[in-house]
Order: sequence, then structure tokens, then C-alpha cells
Amino acid sequence: MQISELNVLIVEDDDFQRQTLSNMLRSLGLTSISGASNGRHALEIIHSDGSSRSIDVALCDLNMPEMDGMEFLRHLSQEHSNIAIIITSALDGKLLASVGKMTRMHGIQLLGAIEKPILLTHLKELLSKYDNSTKQESRPVPSMNFTLEEILHGIRGNQFMPFFQPKVDLKTGRIVGAEALARWNHPKHGVVAPDAFISPLEKSGNIDDLTFMMLEKSATECRALHDKGHLLTVSVNLSLVSLNDSALADRITQSVRKLGVEPQYIVLEITESSAMTDTASALENLARLCMNGFSLSIDDYGTGYSSLQQLTRIAFSELKIDKSFVKDFADNDALRIVVESSIDMAHKLQVKSVAEGVETQQDWETLSGMGCDTVQGYFIAKPMDARAFHDFVTNYKSAPIPRKSAQDQTKKNILVVDDDDFTRKILVRVLGDFGFTKITGADNARSAIKLLESNTFDLIITDVDMPGMNGMKFVQLIRSGKTHAKHDTRIVVVSSFSQTEVLGTAFALDINGFLVKPIIPAVVHEKITQALSERLHLRAPVAYDAVMTELKNLPRAERHPSYSHDGAAITIDEHKETGSRVHNRRENLSQHHLSLHRLRPGMTLKESVRLKDGTLILSAGHTLSELSINRLNDLKALLPAIGIIVHENP
Repeated sequence: MQISELNVLIVEDDDFQRQTLSNMLRSLGLTSISGASNGRHALEIIHSDGSSRSIDVALCDLNMPEMDGMEFLRHLSQEHSNIAIIITSALDGKLLASVGKMTRMHGIQLLGAIEKPILLTHLKELLSKYDNSTKQESRPVPSMNFTLEEILHGIRGNQFMPFFQPKVDLKTGRIVGAEALARWNHPKHGVVAPDAFISPLEKSGNIDDLTFMMLEKSATECRALHDKGHLLTVSVNLSLVSLNDSALADRITQSVRKLGVEPQYIVLEITESSAMTDTASALENLARLCMNGFSLSIDDYGTGYSSLQQLTRIAFSELKIDKSFVKDFADNDALRIVVESSIDMAHKLQVKSVAEGVETQQDWETLSGMGCDTVQGYFIAKPMDARAFHDFVTNYKSAPIPRKSAQDQTKKNILVVDDDDFTRKILVRVLGDFGFTKITGADNARSAIKLLESNTFDLIITDVDMPGMNGMKFVQLIRSGKTHAKHDTRIVVVSSFSQTEVLGTAFALDINGFLVKPIIPAVVHEKITQALSERLHLRAPVAYDAVMTELKNLPRAERHPSYSHDGAAITIDEHKETGSRVHNRRENLSQHHLSLHRLRPGMTLKESVRLKDGTLILSAGHTLSELSINRLNDLKALLPAIGIIVHENP
């Protein structure tokens, strides 16, 4: 419908402003315009027309005599009116935003809110949003009520299934995972949303039956996607109610692994619909899940019990910003500040930020500008069943806004060295998916050295545990100038964080990053981008000859890495201190704790840095560079929390 065809009602108590609005509408070509001095008068006009559908849009002031704008909107809702609303008021913008939210909760289509004085361009923009076919799409639909026995019967009958909603990386535009959302394929009522069955299951203590059904079906689809070459992660919701069972973590781990999926590909979204009752058991389960390789996500952050307290006491690796904050946040200062602050906090905590409820191009672009990592929502795709999701992933074409730096990186020449054929092929495939075209593979270090005689590589990704020559010896030969490789070649090491001897040696060889098996595409992209962009701070080639590369224990069966977000604290010391003063400062370390992101190139270590098991990483007197700071952040989970003492050079 064209703007000029709309039938508009102006609800405004000020005669002059009502006439001004009428003139503005006529300038836009509208001819069917009515006026009312308050809410009661407006309702009389609507009723006198015989049908509320004769009025398409109402411009509604808030502060009016007899019946104000909010009461008018409440009456419209009770009458199930189809009239779309534009709120006009001179009141504070925060109040307008609150009334706008109230309007939507009444099920009324809100085109927007305008602060007075009204501009013609803004009025035209809001009127252009009118769509007669979708006016009632937001009206709440009464949820169906099912007895607990009906729900349990559905579970026993295998009627529940996961629907998958894709999660997209904002930097690359690529699908990196999906959230598995429980749906009930009811034989009579069709697909039933979780509002109808989650609460009864939690209250009755039967939620685990649904959780494990969703977990196993989601892991099965994850395995199927991997078999097709789509190395995505799958997020599954885990209720806090389930965490009281001390055996839960082991049951989840066994369920996933028996289906051929590594825990690193499963994200457990902790939903907090109720308070944590047995805190100790819950934290033990979450810590054990994290230790077993699962990633933890705090779901619906900012609502209910998903609080700052939970964020600080649980080792989350992902923070999901609830859709209630994302919806319309681009036009709402308060919501925008909340979203931007949440993203900033996630980055400072070194966890991924995920925004759900992304519905428009504007949402996408605003979140991208804020530095959000991942998004999901109707703008990308609605939740869909497994078959549809497989087709969606296969046919999806990412459309990121290319940046020059990203384009330049994909032209780099990369060598992948790994004796495991499967891992090598996976890495080559993942790099190819990210746009890299110059990729060469080698199955051992000596073959790689031979390739260096006739090829120049910008980046080398090497495994450590290989026959003949281990990866650390290979890296040492490169850094010490004993191969034909460029001295400044970027090097990323594939290892397990359980191999602390390897980590210490890799640090001494000034590598540019770690990759942990199993290979996760999103992590590969992040680490490769960092390796290719960070500033190198290499020593003279002869300095690397002294590094010990004969590693005593290289386990062929890699243990699963443990994950934690207990980063090392940093103590800044601007002046030289005596031993007693250092001792006193340690006793008062809480006064000087800073997070790792506060480290800056040029600071000098006052004491050696060691891992929790005593492995030496950096020696006292080392001047920090961007490279060494990045590696410390890579290993933050393995650093002791007592603090790294540094001082700034004058």
C-alpha cells in the first residue's frame, strides 16, 4: 500500500500541533485524515466508522486530558484492533522507548516513536514501514497447555526433535555453528514451541529426559555435518536444574563421544530459568564439563538469573546477549549502550560475544561496528529441522564486506606439516574454505625442509609429534636460519595444552600461535589471522641454537585440553624495589591486580613466568613484545593466578 492511500487518525490534544501534523500528511499525498483531541474521542471515531480496519495508522500523543495515550493503546489492544501506531510526544526518549515496548507487548504493530518537534522526513520514514499483511504478526498467541503426562508421553514416543538456527561469524560472514532448539512434533497440534513443555519438565524433575534426547540427536547431526566437510559447532541448552546431579558431566561426555563427536564441537548453553540451588554441585559439573573440552555459554545474558555473578564464577567461553536487548536496539540509546557494554565486557574477559535476535540489516551492521563476534536471528534464518539445515549449510553463500587486509591475507603461501593424514587434510580444507588458495601439505619435517628449497612460505602450520624429526626441532632449524625458509616466516604449532614441555619450547622459539586438536574452523581463522598480522620480534638466528628441542615425553594419545578462564594477574612496578618491598607488595597483591589485556610491549619481567606445573615460559628480564603478550594470552588458562610482576621501562 502506498503512503498516499493510508487512512490516518491524529490523536493530539493541542489544536495547533494537530493541524500541523495534518498539513504534513497532506504534503505526503494523504487525503484521508481524521483528528481527535484525546484517547476517548479517538475511540469514538474508530467505533463510528463501524470497523477499526478503516483506520490504518494512528499518530498518538501520550500526555492528553480525559484519556491519555497509554490508556488509549490499552483499549485498542483489548479490542484487538488492527490499527498501527506511531507514538508522538515531547517526553523523554527513554520514556518513549518504555511506552513503545509496552505497545508491542499489547500486540499492537508499532511503526515507531517520534520526539517532538516532528520532522517530515522522519514521519515519512515511519509511515513507509506500514504493511497491512503483517500488522498483527507480533500479537501474542495463547500458548497451549499440556499435562506433564502428555509431555512425557511425547518424550517416550520420540516426538521431540532439535530445530537448528545458524550462527554466523560477523567478520567472515561464514556459518560457524548452530543452536539446537527443542521442538515437539505433536501428532495433533504440529510443531510446538518450548514454552509449552520446558517449565513443567523442570518443575517435575524430568528435564534430563529431554536434555539427553536433544543432546544425542544434536550430536548425531553434528557428526553428519562433519562427515560432509562442514566442521560446525552445535549449541545445546542445559538447564541449571540438571546440574545438581554430580554424575551429569560424565554422562554428557560419554553420550557425545559414543556418537563420534569430540566435546570441543559442542557448546553447552546454560539456561537460568531458576536460581542455582546446589551451587557446589553445579559448579563442579560445569568445571568438569569445561575440563572435558566442552565450551560453556551463558545464555540470555542480562535476563533472569543470568547475572554478573554467574559470569565471574563459571568458566564461560561465550556470552549470549538476549534478543530482548538486540530487538530495536539500533534506535534505542539505552538498549544500544547495554549491548555495546556487554560486547566490550566479553572482549575484556576474553570470551566470544554472541547476539541473538538479529532481524535486520541495520542490526547486523550495528553489531559489526560494535565488534560483536557472532550473530543469529531471523535475518540469517529461522530455526529449521535437520534436513533443511543440512541443505541450508550446503547452499549458504556468505557475503561479508571484504576488507583489504583480509584479501591480502588469503594470498599468503601456507605449508601444513602433519604426519596424520586426516588432520592435515582437515586443515587444508578449512584454510581453503577461508579463501586461501596457496596451500601445500607435507607429512613429515624432512619433506617440509625439502619443499622450502624451492618454495617461499609466509606461514607454516606444524604438528609437534612426528616421526624422524619432531616439530620443535623443525621450527628451531627455521628460526636459526638453517633452512631456506625466510627468517621471519610465521609459525603456528599444533599441539595439546597437556604437553607443557612443548609449550615452553615453542615460547622460546618465538612461534606465532597454538592450535589445539580437534581442529575447529572458527578457532583456526582467529589464530591464523592473528599470526599473519601480529608484529614479529625475533632475535638473532644464533640465539635459537641454545633452545632444547629434544622433548622427553610426546604422548601419542593426546589428552583433551582443560579450559579455564582464570587468567594471570599482572603487577605493574614502575620503580626498582628491594626484596622486602616486593614481598610486601605480594602480600597486598589484590590492590594491584590487572587483567592480561593490560600488558603492553616494552614492559620488562621482574620475575620468570612459569606454568602452573613449573614449566619455564619466559625468563626474568624479558622485554615483552606483541608476540610474547599474544602467547601469554593463548596460555592464560595454564598460568598461575598469583601474578606476573613487570615494570615499565622509562
